Formats: sequence, C-alpha cells, structure tokens
Amino acid sequence: MAIVKKNLVTTGLSGKLGKDLVFRQNGGQTILSSAPRRSGESTSGQIAQQDRFKKATQFAKVQMKIPDVKEEYKQIAKEKGFPSAYNMAVADYFHSPEIGDLNVSNYHGEVGDKLEIIAFDNFKVEHVEIEIYHNDGSLVEKGLASKNGSDFEWEYAATVANTEYTGDKIVVKAFDYPGNETDKEFVLG
Repeated sequence: MAIVKKNLVTTGLSGKLGKDLVFRQNGGQTILSSAPRRSGESTSGQIAQQDRFKKATQFAKVQMKIPDVKEEYKQIAKEKGFPSAYNMAVADYFHSPEIGDLNVSNYHGEVGDKLEIIAFDNFKVEHVEIEIYHNDGSLVEKGLASKNGSDFEWEYAATVANTEYTGDKIVVKAFDYPGNETDKEFVLG
C-alpha cells in the first residue's frame, strides 16, 4: 500500500487501474494498493460477515441523515481518532456495549432500594434494563434504569418488595443505538 502525496495526476483518484492496482480515498488521502484477489467461492462465514458489514453501512447511512446524531458521532469520532462520523457509526454497529459492575450494597429488598450499574460502549449506551429473579426462576420485577450523572453510570430503583432476596439473580441488559445487547448476571449474597 502506498499513500500518494502532492501528485497532481493521481490525487483524488479512486478505482481500479488495469488488473493490479486500486486507488481509493481515505481521510482526504489517495491510497494506492494492489487489487484484491478472490480465490474460489466465499465461505458461509465470509458471506455472513459481508451481510453484517452491509447492515452496518446501512445503519451508518441512516444515522448520518439525522443531524443531531451525526454531530454526536462526529464528536466521538474526533475524540477516538476515527476519520469520520460515518466510520464511527459503522464501528458502533460492530461493537456491543459492556457491563462493568453492579453495586448492590444499597439493595435490601425494599421498594426504592438502589442498584448502581456501570455500562459503557464505544459510542454510548442507549438504555439499560434490570430483571430480578427469585432463586426458583420466578420473576420478581423488571424495568429500565436511568442515567445517574455520566454516560456510563446508571441507577435502578426497586419497585417491588422482596424480603427473601438472598440467592436471587439480577440480570443487567445494556443496549446501544444499533441494538446490540450485552447481558450479565449477578447473584445476591
């Protein structure tokens, strides 16, 4: 791969030249590389990845048509060193949110008790859901957490009394804007 600098003939070129060379544009630079070669038919894994990439680019195109969202992607792209808001949106599609920690120290099975969640994403977390189950698998309650200060701090206030919560399971689900979901389970001690 070669990067073309200050060449009046090739600057801004894109496309294939003969069978061996490809010019493309990336971040305002002209890139020259050898043409890709296909060897046989695509595997099912390659086809699945191509389909995922197609969906990622469709997602990014839609996001770029929403001025406020495009500006947010542009800001994060600049902070993280991505060449454009579009590239950041494509990357967001491929990256699921992460759940860092759940603080249950203020949960004692009473209505209003707080659960504090750390959830983050390469762009941002869209929402966080909480589900609490008895140790027999029956649902105690579920609901949405709310942001608590920063983009990665979330808080959930219990809505159901749960006097026998030892051994109960809390399921935290974090969702990002493309709809990626990450689940993490915690058992109350």
